[in-house]
Amino acid sequence: MVRTVKAKAVRSPGKGERVVLMPGATEAEPWEVWLLGAPSAAECLQACSSPADNRLRKNATLALPVAQVFCLPLWLNETDSKQISAMIPLQLELHGLQPRGVGAAVSDWSVVEKDGARTLVVVGVLPAALAKEVDDEAYGTFDLSARYLSLPENALTLWQEQDRLVVAITRGQNLVYFQALAENKITDRVLQDLNCIRTTLLMQGVVTTLQQVMLWKEVSPAEFSALRNAMQLPVNQAECPPPRAPSTSWKLTPTTVHEAKRKRESKRWQGRAALVVLAIYLVLVAVLAIRFFIASQHVKELQQWQAEHAQDIALVHDTAAAWKDLRPVVDENSYPLELLLHTYESIPADQLRLTLFEAENGHLRIKGEAKNVTAAFQFLDNLKKNPNLTGYTWDMGQPQILPNDLAQFQVEGTRL
Repeated sequence: MVRTVKAKAVRSPGKGERVVLMPGATEAEPWEVWLLGAPSAAECLQACSSPADNRLRKNATLALPVAQVFCLPLWLNETDSKQISAMIPLQLELHGLQPRGVGAAVSDWSVVEKDGARTLVVVGVLPAALAKEVDDEAYGTFDLSARYLSLPENALTLWQEQDRLVVAITRGQNLVYFQALAENKITDRVLQDLNCIRTTLLMQGVVTTLQQVMLWKEVSPAEFSALRNAMQLPVNQAECPPPRAPSTSWKLTPTTVHEAKRKRESKRWQGRAALVVLAIYLVLVAVLAIRFFIASQHVKELQQWQAEHAQDIALVHDTAAAWKDLRPVVDENSYPLELLLHTYESIPADQLRLTLFEAENGHLRIKGEAKNVTAAFQFLDNLKKNPNLTGYTWDMGQPQILPNDLAQFQVEGTRL
């Protein structure tokens, strides 16, 4: 069932209290300002239409909706936290979650469970582009909304965020998976997605068993029955609990927010530095005046030396011109090992192997065996497109099919 919100008068947080902005259940009140760490239970101070409307946003935490964060559970063959931190960016790139050309992906992670020499972690990753409303630099930290809810153990939990169903799955007491679903009701599509998620996590060993489905949302009897029949698990309903601070925080500061804060900090330091620079400038003026006088004397000495060694200087210039004419002959890009490296770069992954490579006098001969004819012609196409091999014309006859179904080929490259 949807949490009942009774907004109270907005007040500043006291000692030991912290403010968190949580996504609301509906688009009518999409955000809720909560005060955590109060003497009693968490207090909802305000419902607002955007993060900018939160009057207590300075140094507050913005809990990003589940729909704004990708989830990636991973089994890693490592138990050292430092090594895990280094492995996660590689895993993000492997799973296609590392944006190209815009720096490293913004992500954070938590340990779910350690099993012998391996560790199960859950990683939250921000997409390359976020909703503009959450790019608010007034917030001190950014985290994930699901991490602020008390999720039941070994359960699949469903609730609503901004008129959209979201799901979270726990392994024991720890959050191991989260995802926003396509609709705000329990439909056939939603049930299919839930079964697909559960099956995938079971196959990966991310979860071993689920004991119940927890509903923090009002649903019709038909939806309730369909959910129970599809999941084959006990289904319980309750009101969504108030948020509570997680034991450790995630740092999911959007790139735009980080850059804005960096620029603001930079401007502050620039103002402080301007006064220091002004004082240093006056000292430098005096120093430079002295250095200018000394440099002028050195220039006169150098001009005199240049006049005395004019013939030697002319010889150096002639030698430099001759070396420039010879440069194409000793171009390192024509070295056989360099050409072999660029040829290797053009090989389709796991599709062929080279058996011969010859480079002589601007001519390349390459022989190899490909898994099939298509892979051989793909290799030829990659050679033609390789920017490091421009200036070569390429020719390849029809590959020969060997008894083991491999395609034997020969490529000739001639430099123009």
